Amino acid sequence: MEHTLRRLIRLSEKLMQLARAEGARLLTDAAADIRPVLDMVVRDFAHAASAREIRLDLPDQPVLARVDLDAIAIVARNLIENAIRHGDGGTISVRLDADATLTVENSGPTVPADRMLSLTDRFVRGNSVDDGSGLGLAIVQTIAGRIGSQLVLHSPVPGRADGFQASLLPPQIPQLTD
Repeated sequence: MEHTLRRLIRLSEKLMQLARAEGARLLTDAAADIRPVLDMVVRDFAHAASAREIRLDLPDQPVLARVDLDAIAIVARNLIENAIRHGDGGTISVRLDADATLTVENSGPTVPADRMLSLTDRFVRGNSVDDGSGLGLAIVQTIAGRIGSQLVLHSPVPGRADGFQASLLPPQIPQLTD
C-alpha cells in the first residue's frame, strides 16, 4: 500500500508539472542567471537517500535566460530523474554551457532508434519494468516547445558506445525592445 501511495504521489506531481508546462507563463521579461537553480536541483538529488554521484559542470560566468526559473528546475529535475531511473548506476553528468545549453548524460544500455522516436510521448517509458510515469521527457519536451527551445536526445552518447544524452538547446527568444 505504501508503494502504491508513493507512486500515486509521484504521478500527481508529474501531472502538476505537465499542467504548469502547458498553461503557465514560462518566459520572463528579465533575464536571470540559471546556474543557481541547477546547483540547487543537483544538491537536492545529492541529499536523497538513494543518491547517485552527479557531476555538475557550470560556467564561471552567469548564464542568463528569460525562462521562468521554476521551469528550469522542472526541466533539470526531470532530466536527472530520467538519467537515474534508466542509467546503470554510474555517474550522471549535468552540464550547462555558456550559451545556455543544458545537457544530462548517463551511462547504461543504449535505447534502440525506433524507441527513441517515442520517448517524448506521454506515458511512454524507456524501461517497461520501471515504475515511472512516462511523463518526464514529455514534460521537458512541452517546456522546450513553449520557450522556443528544442530537446535533443542521443543514444548512445556521442563519442561513446553506451548511455543516453538529453540536451535542452538555448531558447530562441526575440530580444525585448524598450
